[in-house]
Amino acid sequence: MKALSWPDTAAVLARMPARQLHLLLGGVLAIAAAMLWTFAVRAPLAQLRLQHAERDRMALVAADPAQLARQLAALTSAVATLETTVAAHGGAAAGADGGQLQLRLIGMAERAGARHGVQLRGAMPGPARTVAGFREVSIDVEAVGSYPALIAWMTDIEAAGALSVVSFDLAAGDGGGGRLVKTRLAAYVLPKESK
Repeated sequence: MKALSWPDTAAVLARMPARQLHLLLGGVLAIAAAMLWTFAVRAPLAQLRLQHAERDRMALVAADPAQLARQLAALTSAVATLETTVAAHGGAAAGADGGQLQLRLIGMAERAGARHGVQLRGAMPGPARTVAGFREVSIDVEAVGSYPALIAWMTDIEAAGALSVVSFDLAAGDGGGGRLVKTRLAAYVLPKESK
């Protein structure tokens, strides 16, 4: 089949009835508008809406010092609870160095999440156990992000070689189009006796 050159195409278009030409041009414009909306406008508008919502939320918090004090008290309580949980799980289940390792693993998961646009909602020390002669030090993580971002995050974690994805449960997020993943990440170390 021979490709049409511009003069041939122009001649074909000139022979078309005006109604068909108008329908063709309308279809081309509709396709162009849909592509423009999908690839150039929709994502920046969603990002702008998120920024405006966050700005409005921050303005409300700054305008009400009592609400700021309540949030600070809630965060202080959450930090105290997390410290207690880490001390209880990390010290008893994973050993003193296991608790430090779990904190490093949480930091690694959080840094990988920041690289891929994944937000960690929470991380807790997981149970300690022995697997094939190695001590498994695990953390249970809840993270939110888009499906591709979560996949890239878990792939990055495993590619780094320090952590393995032991299990995960994927669910719909909280209405923002993101996904919620609950996963157990683990590192494997030699027990102290065999070092």
